[in-house]
Formats: sequence, C-alpha cells, structure tokens
Amino acid sequence: MIATNPARAGSPTPARPHVHAHATPPPVPGVAIADVFTLFQPLVSVRRHAVVGMEALSRGRVPGGAVMPPDIMFSTAAASGNALELDRLCRERAFAAFAPMVRRRPELLLFVNIDTAVLRRGVVGSGHIQRLAEASGVNPNNVVLEIVESQVDDTDALMEFAARHRKLGFLVALDDVGAGHSNLERIAALKPDVLKLDRSLVSGLPDSFHRQEVVRALVGLARRIGAMTVAEGVEHEREAALLMDLGADVMQGFLFALPSPEGAVAEGGTAMHNVARAYAALTLAQVEEEERRVATLRSAVHRLREDLHHACPGEFDKLLARYLNAESALECLYVLDGAGRQVSDTVCNPYRLSASRRFIYQPARRGTDHSLKEYFLPMRSGIEECLTAPYISRASGNLCVTLAARFTDATGAPHVLCADAGRPDRRRRGA
Repeated sequence: MIATNPARAGSPTPARPHVHAHATPPPVPGVAIADVFTLFQPLVSVRRHAVVGMEALSRGRVPGGAVMPPDIMFSTAAASGNALELDRLCRERAFAAFAPMVRRRPELLLFVNIDTAVLRRGVVGSGHIQRLAEASGVNPNNVVLEIVESQVDDTDALMEFAARHRKLGFLVALDDVGAGHSNLERIAALKPDVLKLDRSLVSGLPDSFHRQEVVRALVGLARRIGAMTVAEGVEHEREAALLMDLGADVMQGFLFALPSPEGAVAEGGTAMHNVARAYAALTLAQVEEEERRVATLRSAVHRLREDLHHACPGEFDKLLARYLNAESALECLYVLDGAGRQVSDTVCNPYRLSASRRFIYQPARRGTDHSLKEYFLPMRSGIEECLTAPYISRASGNLCVTLAARFTDATGAPHVLCADAGRPDRRRRGA
C-alpha cells in the first residue's frame, strides 16, 4: 500500500492478483490511462560481466497509444487522490513482467521503487506486496524494495514497513544516497541491504576530488555494514572506471542500457568490456604514476637525510629551505626528535599554501607533538621510513602524502625527517 515515487522515471507497484499483465487496467479516476506497462533497466557488475538485477520503471499510455510521462501520470493520480491505486497497478505489472525473467535466472533481483510519502500506520500491514510476490511466483529474496526517504511523513511507519518486509525475506535499499535530503541517521535506522548512490554524485565524478571522497566513504560504509553499493546514472566510461576504482562495482545507467520491456543487456556486453578495459588501463596508469612519484620523493628525501646526518639541529632549517627550493614536488619539510616532537620549523613552499584557508590549515610550529601521527607511530616498531596514504594536509589544505625517514644528526641523536609531497591530480579540478 505504497505509492510509487513520482520523481523517478517510473516505478513498480503491487496490485490485485486477478489483474493480468496484459489486461485493460481498472479506471483510475482523474487519470486518462488506457494501459500501464513496465520497462526494465539493468544493474550490471562489470567485474562479474553479468546483469545482477532489473529496476522496474512504469509507463502509461493514454487513449490513442501515446505514452504519458511518468511524472504527469503519478502527479495527476496523486492530485485526484488515486496515487495508491495507480501505484498498486504499476507494481503488479512489474512483478508479472519480471516473473518469467527470474524463472530463467533464479539469482536475478527485481528493484521496486517505494514512495514513502504515503506510508501510514494503517497502510503498512496490509500485505499487498507479500501477496503479489506469492501470486506471481517471485521469491521475496529476489525483490529489493527501494525506499526514497525524501518525503517521509511518518518515520515510525517507514521503520515498521522496512522491518516487516525484511522479516518476510524482502531486501531493503536506501535510494538516492548522497542527494540533498539524504540522512546518515536513516542508514543506521533502516540497516539497508543496498545503498544506491544518487546520480548527482556520479555526474562529473572524474573532475571532482570531493565527490570521489564522498563516494569512497559511502562505499566503505556499505562494506562495513554488509550492504551492496549501486551507482545510478552512469553515462560515461570514465565515470564507470573510476567508480570501480572507488569500490562501487554494481552500476546502472544509459552507458549500459536504456530502459526497455526486456531490460536486455548482453551478458559481458560491449559496454561492460569497454569499462573493464578502461578500469584496467586506469589502474595501471595510477600504479605507474604513483611509482614514479614515490621514487622521485624517496630520492629527494634520501639526499636530504644524508646532509642532515652531517648537520646539527641548529642547521636544520637552512638545509630544509635549500632542498625545498630545489625540489618542486616537495610541499613542506620538518624534522622531529626521537620522541616525535618537532625540532625545526615547518618549511613550506609559499606557492602551495592556500591563502583563503590560512586560518584552517596552518603549518605546525616548532615544539608540536607528532607522536601519534600515522607517519610517526610506525617508527616505534623500528622501521626506517613510512609513506602515508594521500590525505588533506593540515599545513597547506592540499592533497598530499608524507614520507617520514629516520636519521641521526652529527651528534648521533635520533631524528625523523618528514616530507609532504603534493598530489596534483587532474581529478581535483572542479571540486
């Protein structure tokens, strides 16, 4: 007893078992619809070269055969108070059209959109979706109920709906994650089996470092809570390859297939092969580029370390400044004592410091305790050097890595040289 989301391109919906997929639908007052039918858009896994699911998208025909835009169809029904009736009819058509697909592919998933705006306590326990699954012969384990939580009026009813259907074997997806209305608290409350990343995160992904980090964080969250991540609205190979690099393997979008009655996309089809090749090329290029950068950084740090080995602490700042001017890849240099306390100034390349962020990101001062930093803690185990993963520098506000290396000064006292190297990445443009 849930209405389909009118903002989406169409939606599934339960209905009465006696209405068949090709029968003339009962009249819906206020909406002149001659027929309701279902299109499917596949969800693909490039790593498996397989279609893992189908999202059902409903369409209506007006008398004469023209297709009515779904937003008009659902908004008109809602205005006339018949959204629920249309919703059930759409969902029934979706189940009926999906039934032969799942008989051929028992592992295939059906993704059904649920508009939570009409969820009410009196509606949740009606059992329409359960009876529809039984009547169509579709196992609830094959059905993913996509919850769009942007217009939730009754949070308790939403939680009751999710808990009830999960007990019956249905899977629950949180849709449009990353859109303006998304709520991390809702993820904790619903405990979704699937997180669907909104197309607003996917669009322009290769040119936005911040979007990439949001996607990376959401994918990591999904893994930790045991949920599958699906990226929506994928239209370009670069987006798909980068999504794979960030860990989001299951994707949906025009790159792979337009919505169609069969939801057809060839197993291991051309688009998937092209994305697989693009991902392999991206990965190889990243590895080679990183190896070059690390080799350049290590060479500079080792040369500086050798000079520092013959110097006393009072000479450190002058040596750091000289090397910083000579090495364009270096962003900041500083020296710690054996206990992790900074004994030099932080010498920075002034052209790499962000003027607009100078009150948030500032170089550490002499005397700062670095003993708990990720580049110092491993030194306690006796290793000679440590290279961090990329992070936003607290000194410059830029993406960087830190290479820390042990050395002893001219008096034999132990020290750690720390070098921050920028990561000028083309994907940060437009962030």
